Amino acid sequence: MAKQSFDSRMTLEHLEEQHRTLKRQVEYLDRRAHLTPSEQLEASDLKKKKLATKDAILALRARFN
Repeated sequence: MAKQSFDSRMTLEHLEEQHRTLKRQVEYLDRRAHLTPSEQLEASDLKKKKLATKDAILALRARFN
């Protein structure tokens, strides 16, 4: 049980760090005045990954409660 809790905390920390990294990348692209088509696609993909990561964080936190 304790190992599972430790693993869950480590996973949560990893997901939170990943979310912060994605957020910074999205913010960087959002500050740009114009994006190339490939940058627009990248921004869209980053936003989807960021949302999926946030969903995973919330699901994991719900398991703790």
